Amino acid sequence: MPFSQDEGYVPVDISAIMDAIRGYVNTQFGTTYTSEQFVGTNFYKYFYALAQRIAENETKTAEIFLKLQEYIDFTNERISRPVATNPGIIEKLETEDWIASVKPMIEADAGKINICVDVDDSDPDYEDFKLAINTIIKDSTAAGCVTQGTETSAIVLSNGQSFDFKFHLPDRKTTLLRLTTVLSENNQLVIGDPDTTKATLLANIAARYRLGKNFEPQRYFGVTDAPWAATTLLEYSINAGADWSSAVYDANFDDLFECSLADVTLVES
Repeated sequence: MPFSQDEGYVPVDISAIMDAIRGYVNTQFGTTYTSEQFVGTNFYKYFYALAQRIAENETKTAEIFLKLQEYIDFTNERISRPVATNPGIIEKLETEDWIASVKPMIEADAGKINICVDVDDSDPDYEDFKLAINTIIKDSTAAGCVTQGTETSAIVLSNGQSFDFKFHLPDRKTTLLRLTTVLSENNQLVIGDPDTTKATLLANIAARYRLGKNFEPQRYFGVTDAPWAATTLLEYSINAGADWSSAVYDANFDDLFECSLADVTLVES
């Protein structure tokens, strides 16, 4: 598996694996198969499922090294980052189980900070939650920085003065998902159960997506999740199925895509 300073360990794709196998076959059996000729041989059919497994393991190994690198980078940043920075505020809220995002600073927002927190405002204890969140924001923002939002709490400071601290609620977008998988002609594996496939998709989204992040369909499901498939395509709709897209959704800091098992349609071909 090749390694680069910029991208880390890069998994070898199936095409490269099959080319290597073709070279071994030619050496072992005295054949002279080209890439095009090798595709039609029994050798190709026999070794393709093995190549799929090798490619899957290569991808998983690369993901392990990526997660390790991310952990090291995160630890180094956390050591050097005070809580009053935007990432620090997000982390402080997360320690109290509140998922948050912060609007990137622009010139027009100088002196202001926009924080969005994923909290259920219909909960009977919401007023207590709101005060707890705004208290964390009060303790985590720099003096002179004015908080913005619709959810306000008046909090008395140590000098006796009362100030309003605020945050935004998410712009929740009910999201329909349509996952299309095309069966590989070379497949020799058991095709996945539809409910299991849907559950895997939602688990991937839960692990890789969060409030305020761009929604990136290509990151949430691929052939490594469905080794019986030649290709996969994940599309989403945020207008009840009137329009579908597989493009990256450029999110605002308060956008939150929400979907459940009932919102997932699986198309197999």
